[in-house]
Amino acid sequence: MTNNIKENIHKGVSIIICTYNGKQRLPETLRHIVLQNIDIPCEVILIDNASTDGTKQEVDRWWDTYGLHTTITYQSYSQPKPGKSYAQELGYEKAQYDYLLICDDDNWLCNTYVQTAFDTMESNIEIGALGGWCEAVFESEHPVWFQQYAKYYAVGKQAENSGDVTEQTGYLYGAGMVIRKAHWRELLHLGFQHILSCRKGDTLSSGGDTEYCFALRLLGYKIWYDERLHFKHFMTLGRLNFAYLTRLRKAMTYSNFVILAYRDVLYKQVMSRAGQRRRVLGLLQAGFFKNIIRFVFGTYEQKEVGRTYFKRLYYLCFCYEHYLKHVTIIEQWVSRHRSKILGYE
Repeated sequence: MTNNIKENIHKGVSIIICTYNGKQRLPETLRHIVLQNIDIPCEVILIDNASTDGTKQEVDRWWDTYGLHTTITYQSYSQPKPGKSYAQELGYEKAQYDYLLICDDDNWLCNTYVQTAFDTMESNIEIGALGGWCEAVFESEHPVWFQQYAKYYAVGKQAENSGDVTEQTGYLYGAGMVIRKAHWRELLHLGFQHILSCRKGDTLSSGGDTEYCFALRLLGYKIWYDERLHFKHFMTLGRLNFAYLTRLRKAMTYSNFVILAYRDVLYKQVMSRAGQRRRVLGLLQAGFFKNIIRFVFGTYEQKEVGRTYFKRLYYLCFCYEHYLKHVTIIEQWVSRHRSKILGYE
């Protein structure tokens, strides 16, 4: 790792697409990228994350056919280690431009997305992460319950107004998020490592992008939302069922437990043993018996609320050592950052 975090980084946007078995989804995603209205350097970096369906070869052929008449360049790489975070790291490493746009293989960017993202990041050096909003499009008719649970699918607006959301939501969903390569290098130089790894193949884990936002906040950067950044999120039929939704919510509950360590370090409220007991007692008083009734006798939503409550209670009661380990990992690289600011390094 070079000590000069800005070395060999050029002005422009690198669109990072990480995919697992995405050859059926990617042509439409790439078509929207080819149609971007831009007057800046731009590239697509495709990372095939242990696909088994020949995704990389298929997409390479697609670009050779349909990507010839655009100024956007294209590169593809294979990351055999499962896990979206590992794929993203490879994409960031290979990117030549300063702004990294995370585009999932089922995201259809509006034709001004890339240019608007570039202009916004250029206008404010304090922005660490920039995000927009998406609407869902469906493979077939969507279930009547979807709108109620859209937030779990990262669908909808992330804030009421454009601007600084650092102290409001405090994080962004990963799809469509824009970050700076120099910040990624800075974090690596400090020793930052993901505790959460995002998805691995067909398994559902989440929170890697939220974790990255909190890491940026610990460096002093802002989280920014711009509603001009709009894209569509293509929903396959296999994801639109309660079993999948339950898996999503389970993964998010664990992610929230990990993010708790980031929040506590950020706000200097690291939980002691006594603090753990107070939080457990508070959670018990907040509705232990009510959530038993929900979990046993309730509707789907009531059961899920109860399930989430008991998972939170479990993590607080029995995973305190894991919490302390997470705090230690975070504080190690944060202390290096503080030493650097004070001139001790």
